[in-house]
Amino acid sequence: MHIKVAVCPHDSTKNKVNWLYFITYLSEKVGVDLTMEQCFEFECYYKSFPYVDMTYSNPLDALKIHEERGFIPVAGNDNYDEVVIIANRDAQPSLEAISGNKVLCVENQFATYLGMRILRRLGIEHSLEYRESWQSVLGGVSKGEAPYGFLYKDFWEQLSDLSRRAVVPIYESEEKLSSHLIMLAPELQQYRNLILAALEEMPTDEKGAKILKQLRISRWYPVDSLDYLKELVQEV
Repeated sequence: MHIKVAVCPHDSTKNKVNWLYFITYLSEKVGVDLTMEQCFEFECYYKSFPYVDMTYSNPLDALKIHEERGFIPVAGNDNYDEVVIIANRDAQPSLEAISGNKVLCVENQFATYLGMRILRRLGIEHSLEYRESWQSVLGGVSKGEAPYGFLYKDFWEQLSDLSRRAVVPIYESEEKLSSHLIMLAPELQQYRNLILAALEEMPTDEKGAKILKQLRISRWYPVDSLDYLKELVQEV
């Protein structure tokens, strides 16, 4: 059996070697030949969706391949996807001040949905303006094109101090709703428990623990359903 694996380019591009180590490690533990697709840009990554057997996908891409091909969730990890809400340096640095104002964000992104949920939960009315990238959101807020913005927390954490000082972070979520997910083709469902067991044992395995540290993951947890993601998308 040969299983083709596609890893989200947001992760694989900046950490290619360690994701290759991860795939090799998992292949050895499961006893199945897993190979990582050489897709380090999103265009290539999405083109692989019709033929790959397993993915490590952000929450909304996991939902996409679930709906398109019936992929089943296997596991998530404790490196949760979160949102950072930022303000222009001349704007009032509070969530309440967002009321009635424009917020820059990237369309159809998990961090954007989280930001919308948080503001809705607080009863804060706002309008959205979509940009093509998180970098464009950051630039727009820093230039005063809008007073506030949503950023993917992982993007924020990798910015230089100089870039961060261009804006003011006013809120960092700790929703712990979802991380990127391991997804598996339905025709390979018989391997799900083997893969899950290997993932869950990584923190207690010397080699596995070293790989996890390089991936900024401490542990994996089982995921049986994506209903919570469907509810988020429907809610906002």
